[in-house]
Amino acid sequence: MTVEITVPTIPLDFEEYDPSRIDVWDEYISVKDEKRRLVQAIMNAEIPYLIESEKGQGKTLLVHTICKENNIALVDEPVGSGTRKSDLIGTKELNRDGTAFALGILPKAIEVANHFGHACLYCDEGNAQDHEIQKWWNRICDGRKSITANGKKYKLNPECKLAIIWTINPSSYAGVNSMTEDLRSRFIGSVWEHPTDAHFEKVVNWNDVSSELVKQPLLVLVKDLFSLRQKGDVEYALSIRDVVQFCNHYRQVLKDEENSSKTLEIVIREVVLVKYSDAAERELVKIRANDTFGVSL
Repeated sequence: MTVEITVPTIPLDFEEYDPSRIDVWDEYISVKDEKRRLVQAIMNAEIPYLIESEKGQGKTLLVHTICKENNIALVDEPVGSGTRKSDLIGTKELNRDGTAFALGILPKAIEVANHFGHACLYCDEGNAQDHEIQKWWNRICDGRKSITANGKKYKLNPECKLAIIWTINPSSYAGVNSMTEDLRSRFIGSVWEHPTDAHFEKVVNWNDVSSELVKQPLLVLVKDLFSLRQKGDVEYALSIRDVVQFCNHYRQVLKDEENSSKTLEIVIREVVLVKYSDAAERELVKIRANDTFGVSL
């Protein structure tokens, strides 16, 4: 029987997770009741909450906004296909004082929640992690709410709260893992639909953007490219983020270009076509953009 030798644990810098330091870089505009539902999930912090949606719909901004507004400590660290057990649980490190243990994301979140009384652990695109790695989330996401690291059991104190929020892209995305069945069963949540014209109308700043020349054709192209992605002809569909980029860049370029057609061509190339790394897909999108906007790229 192998006995694990524990080493000193590197203390956390709790100031790093103080709610006052949360970055909110834009105003989140609710489309339906998604903000209210997520506020309830984070404030109650009883069951992990899952949001499945297309990229660029403001999921990360929403989590940051809610935590900032409600003075909730936020643990937000990147995960992906390269995430290892040591990233989640922790690992031994050598420093000038010898060997010490650096806590991983999961015990760190518990410690932050116990320190502040209420914290949110945010995992963006969690299903990018390999299935074997996803299994390490099971224990913290059920009634145990605990993790063993460096020979010590880290457990959420009874009077403290830890909200766990996962966001994932649809499994139809190329190269995206599914979420394991046993982990997904531990979550409640919502699936956000692809944005409609009404969503774009509410969220996007259309000031100084011609409805006839830009807005209407752009919304048609968004639908067209989403349909192409659904059929597997392209891997990328335009999101709210892309449409906001398009309008902002259009206003900027229009200041330098007197010709509106020239402005459109520049913006389509620099905002839309640049998103497609595959030459065949880029050519297909170029053809659709020419037809939709009446330009010649």
